[in-house]
Amino acid sequence: MSLNPEMSTRHMGYMWITEWISPKEAHMHGLEKIYFEGRTKYQHVVIAKTFAFGDALFLDGYVQSTEADEFIYHEALVHPAMLAHPSPRRVAVIGGGEGATLREVLRHPTVERAVMVDIDGELIELVKKYMEKWHRGSFDDPRVELRIEDGRRFLEEAEPGSFDVIVLDLTDPAEGTPGVKLYTKEFYQAVYRALSPDGVAVTQATSTRYNLFMYAIIRNTMASVFPHVRPYKAFIPAFLSEWGFMLASKGRDPLLPREEVERRLPSGLRFLDAETYKCLFTLPKHVKEALESEKRISTDANPATIY
Repeated sequence: MSLNPEMSTRHMGYMWITEWISPKEAHMHGLEKIYFEGRTKYQHVVIAKTFAFGDALFLDGYVQSTEADEFIYHEALVHPAMLAHPSPRRVAVIGGGEGATLREVLRHPTVERAVMVDIDGELIELVKKYMEKWHRGSFDDPRVELRIEDGRRFLEEAEPGSFDVIVLDLTDPAEGTPGVKLYTKEFYQAVYRALSPDGVAVTQATSTRYNLFMYAIIRNTMASVFPHVRPYKAFIPAFLSEWGFMLASKGRDPLLPREEVERRLPSGLRFLDAETYKCLFTLPKHVKEALESEKRISTDANPATIY
């Protein structure tokens, strides 16, 4: 099996996939083994074993998560939001095709219903076959409802107050892609409407290194809808960056004291503990300055994009 020649090269006897972080920066991944390469209705998919990061998922040439560090991303994305709600029973995951976001949601014993919505059913079937290390059987949990449909439309049509927590594990708002409309004020209004009165939402918010302007725009856009928004970050080695997240709440401030984090954090985590939780929300000076200086808000009529 060979890769799409537009994304790959062969050098020193190995196949390499080139991930273009920006028009002037790239990350090359040497591949030891290719499990699957092909197209679904929506995107080009590569599931492969890399030399540096173990098994990995690439969508349209961009790494989504790797065996070596996916636990960092998924624990950082999910648990601050789940802890911010006093008793999360109804949870929606928008995106999250690997099933690892769902896996982390299900660690919380209060969860009674977890709805995962992803537009690409073909990708889900590939994930079930090749990426058990990520989902660990989560799709078969009796609390889970898997919906293959457009995530934005799902939230727009949901009954008001349907969910306690909404986790937005989305592709980046890259120019010309459907992801652009998943970071706008109108989209966050649909998220707000679908949440219960003390509901919490969290989104991945792109790189704080090579897309810092977008990180700030996402904060501004969420803050135009939610009364409380807390930016945070975690270093993801495969992404070559501190990665941004935004935590938003309709009720109380979602940033919790250490004693509550220690009391409620699930056991068995590999990355997150109470001390690390505190560090996630400690932003360096240049990031805080970027958040203060950027004033733009992304809207459907004038969406912000990267690249």
